[in-house]
Amino acid sequence: MAVQPGMVRGSLVIGVLLLALAGCARPDEASGGGPVATAGCATATSPPAMTIDGTPQPANQNALDDLAGQVQSVAQTRFADVYTGLELRSEQNRLRVYRVPSAAFDAWLVKAFTADCVEVVDAAHSARELNALVDRITGDQAYWQAQHIPISTISPRVDGSGVDVTTTEVARASQALVQRYGTTVPITVTYGEPPTLG
Repeated sequence: MAVQPGMVRGSLVIGVLLLALAGCARPDEASGGGPVATAGCATATSPPAMTIDGTPQPANQNALDDLAGQVQSVAQTRFADVYTGLELRSEQNRLRVYRVPSAAFDAWLVKAFTADCVEVVDAAHSARELNALVDRITGDQAYWQAQHIPISTISPRVDGSGVDVTTTEVARASQALVQRYGTTVPITVTYGEPPTLG
């Protein structure tokens, strides 16, 4: 389950496999350029399963939720210029955090969460950058309607790789969005009908 900055979003992010570094990374090593992991990852194991109404559920869900809240509350305030987002990886009993490479962020995380398993992964863009673009596109909804390009959804990617946009006019939107907003933050356009109010 992915948790995005500012709010919990419903999208499931399927990430690439990460080779976690066992042990505690030194601050001079935690400066970006590759994965970093807290000392707790050396002993993290797959959690036992439990069943709720007949449906298997990971027994570590609440613990990971609490851990995510602790990380996110500080990351969004002290490190907003580099923090991107995080994922709960219940199967591996760990948290995956995305950030623009930052020695200060990594040193804080490695020191503050020694007993937990937190993986830190490079991101191309911070949540602040992605959300700024999301806000621009959202603010231009009237413009896009006038261009006969209805924008259905706009969402930042938890891994910091860009912004996803859905519309019924994929080809036209793909070109028009780049022309209006540039390519500093990648915009991926896919087909999507406007949401319906039930």
